[in-house]
Amino acid sequence: MVKSIAENKWLRQIAVFVAYTLAYALLRPYTNGIWTLTCGLRLSCLLFLPYRYWPTLAFAELGPLVYNNYLCLDQFGLTWTVLNSIPPILYAMPIVWWCRHEPSLFPRKQLVSVNALLICIVLVSLVWTATSVAIMATIAERSTAAHSTEFHKLEIVQVFLGRYAGILTILPLCLALKLRKPAPLQTHLIQWAKSRVTLEMVVLLLPTLAILAWINHRASPDAQSVIRMVMFLPAAWLTMKHGWRAAALSISAVMICNFLSLESRPGALYVAGAQAFIAFSATCLFVLGAHITAQNAAEEQERRDAKAAVKLAQQGLHLCEMRMRQSAQALEQMGGVLQLTHTRLLNRFKHMLPMDEGQNYYTQAAATQSQVYRLAESMHPTAWRERGLPAALRETIARTLDEAGLAYRFELKGRGLSQLSPSVHATIYRLACESVVHICEQQTWSIIAISLRGGLTNGQRWAVLRVEGLASQTNINDPIYNKHESQQLAIKLGANGLSIDAMRDHVRLYDGELHARMLKDKFQITALIHDASRQMRESRRASPALALYVG
Repeated sequence: MVKSIAENKWLRQIAVFVAYTLAYALLRPYTNGIWTLTCGLRLSCLLFLPYRYWPTLAFAELGPLVYNNYLCLDQFGLTWTVLNSIPPILYAMPIVWWCRHEPSLFPRKQLVSVNALLICIVLVSLVWTATSVAIMATIAERSTAAHSTEFHKLEIVQVFLGRYAGILTILPLCLALKLRKPAPLQTHLIQWAKSRVTLEMVVLLLPTLAILAWINHRASPDAQSVIRMVMFLPAAWLTMKHGWRAAALSISAVMICNFLSLESRPGALYVAGAQAFIAFSATCLFVLGAHITAQNAAEEQERRDAKAAVKLAQQGLHLCEMRMRQSAQALEQMGGVLQLTHTRLLNRFKHMLPMDEGQNYYTQAAATQSQVYRLAESMHPTAWRERGLPAALRETIARTLDEAGLAYRFELKGRGLSQLSPSVHATIYRLACESVVHICEQQTWSIIAISLRGGLTNGQRWAVLRVEGLASQTNINDPIYNKHESQQLAIKLGANGLSIDAMRDHVRLYDGELHARMLKDKFQITALIHDASRQMRESRRASPALALYVG
């Protein structure tokens, strides 16, 4: 049924006609001179429905107007009946068309200019006020009218504020519905039920308004004005917290509570004052919500840009690590080719060289091969390539520290380290090497201890690396432990000699933290590194699109 209506243009016109008629009939009993809800319905339909439905809207409004005005024919006369039967929606159509094109009310899809929207509301309210005053003036000119009517300036202001307030009651709600993300109705209902805004409205706003409305019903006229002001406080709190969508819901709820308890008395100063306060407060809340939403969207965009920059930096580090691995493999192959070439060359000419000189050449060739191997190991250890990160931490660093005369301990804890991304593995190894070099630069240590722990929390994998320099009381004065060995350690481990701040910046690329602590007989560096999966990153990066802005 719904599909057939959507495909047939005439059925769509009929559906719009019926829906608008029903909505008009529901709002008409609550519409009065100080709160014209039907104006909000008219303007909302003009703004958010295509031009092809505008004639249908005018035709749907014509029937109820003719019927209601005909009942007052004897009281107000034929002229008033005819003029008042013209659908007011026709007067607003040129203004809405102009606002759609000139002030750029809709710059693009899912985007609305608040400035242009407020201009449209004010202009439409002024036009409807002018037409109402002009039509009512025809009654005052009739000397035979049953009830002669004369408009005063205050009453004109009341008519304008009533139309303006009626628009602000309906239009923000329609705007919130229009700018929602495309999704099935069931999805929207589930999101609405789980929304924080819904929870806080049900728990905070609605009970507060109900209590204040009950107090307002029993309060004195002087106290009622104060209660009306208090009603806007929870609405302002929700607006500050959630933006313009919360403002739209809150404004409608507060205005309903206020106007249902406000007596419609033309020419009464206190009624006009209450109208002005409610309209001004609602406008301020709506604009404030738009500003907050725009600021939140800008901050979210900055966070997304920062995350994109971090991701780009991670990719750059990973590519550099891959190039170093390829270079290390190429160096090892070149070392093997170089050794083979030297061996063949020396074997060919060994009968022409003295024994001592030939032995020196063999020694130099072996030393060259060892240097190439060490260079390849410093760039990317063989143990890492063949047996993974734990082997590199356990064997490569151990061998280098053993050559420097330092004791070494390595401990592996937790689970899931093998499931960390290659870029995180590279960060852990490079950070371990940099930490070892930095610790050895501080003072002379006897033991270097490294522990690595992995885990999973809330679907996010993490690793904690701890590097410690320990002093042993038995051999702390042994001259074999010299601080200048740290320079050789940096060369052998492929470290750049980063400072604590530089290492901390490196860790923050992976949403981690790094802490360094110096004790009497121990220096400790601890780093926490996160490895969010792609799905986790995308879910955290997702945010509501900027659907409202202040021009």
